[in-house]
Amino acid sequence: MITLLKTTIKLLLRNKGFLFFLLVTPIVSSLILNLKTDFSIYQEKTTGNIIELKDKAIYDANDNTFIIKVYDGAKTELSEYVLGTLAQNGMFSVCRSDVTSETYDEILNKAKTDAFNDRAGVILYINNDFDSAVMNDSISDGTEIFDVSDDQRKELFKYEYENILSEVYRAGSVCNKDVSKTIEILNDISENIPEKKVKDLAGKDEIELTPKQTNSKVQIGYAFAIITLGFMFSGVFAAHTVITEDNNKVYTRIMMSGTSTIKYFISKFSAVFLMCLLQTGVLAICLCFMHSLELGISKPLFLLIIFLLGIIFSTFSMLTGIIFGDIMSSNYAAFTIWSISDMLAGVLFPIGDSSSFLKTLSYLTPQRWFMDASERLIAGVSGAVPILAAATASYLILTISIGSVGLMLKKQEN
Repeated sequence: MITLLKTTIKLLLRNKGFLFFLLVTPIVSSLILNLKTDFSIYQEKTTGNIIELKDKAIYDANDNTFIIKVYDGAKTELSEYVLGTLAQNGMFSVCRSDVTSETYDEILNKAKTDAFNDRAGVILYINNDFDSAVMNDSISDGTEIFDVSDDQRKELFKYEYENILSEVYRAGSVCNKDVSKTIEILNDISENIPEKKVKDLAGKDEIELTPKQTNSKVQIGYAFAIITLGFMFSGVFAAHTVITEDNNKVYTRIMMSGTSTIKYFISKFSAVFLMCLLQTGVLAICLCFMHSLELGISKPLFLLIIFLLGIIFSTFSMLTGIIFGDIMSSNYAAFTIWSISDMLAGVLFPIGDSSSFLKTLSYLTPQRWFMDASERLIAGVSGAVPILAAATASYLILTISIGSVGLMLKKQEN
């Protein structure tokens, strides 16, 4: 078995394609990790839960929230309170644009343009008479709502918005329409309301990340996408050795020597294990030269995550290649599975605004579980290690079981 392992490793190290993925994918992944780019280009800054915009039409609106684009022509303490209270509702994402220096006609033209080119479900215009209008219970004089979608959640928004303004009016009546005292009273009341916890599809509490932590998560996701491609094709190259040995009757001669099938495939799995270790080692060397790297998690832990992810993908692609029995088909299958799983897992782009079906489907991919574990590590939340252990064990058991059945069926056909 050791002789078979040495032979497989020698064949792989002589393969130029394997050497390419062994060296290039870790290097590219490390370069991506070292990027100092702000991936939250759609978000200028966040005040509480309000997303501040500067003429942008894409927002950081996750979990299928209903997007409310606000043209704030008042920018007062009261408008800040009303929009902040509205944003705290889990159904809405409030995205505000400062229009204090623009005329009504300019704002109306913007609204007409955004009605066709924007993702917002409703456009809310707050004029400079907002405070006076709310305190005098004359909402129509202070705000204007433009319906720009058929989403029925706009009715919920209008109901919630009117309720907030009504509460402000009642509180203002108590303190002689003093805006500061009104907001102080409302804040005192809201402090006694218990905060609700939101859970995602996996049943864990929602994790709030800072912009810096979000950038780290995005960079790690891109690194996952690149290096898993290398692991996938490394597994294909390992499968290529099995296919070649089978076609050249080497496998038959090995079996005639008294070596069992189990020992033969253990040697191949051991080769895959060493390949993953080698690729992870190349990545570790690259990271050593990047002293300013900020992952949000320790480098050894990140390398462990990469190694575990590599074992899953290399094993899967090797078994898939052996079952297909053809190198070209194995390459197509590896690339297809890699691209689809990366898209579903959300490592290439956020899937927060996708349907609940796609979110559930994403949990069939190992990258999604590893991304969730990385997110927990970045945020300093417990539970990451059990996720990594359970995901690795589950996918390896599933892959080896299905692969074994496939190999048995293929052997019976032959």
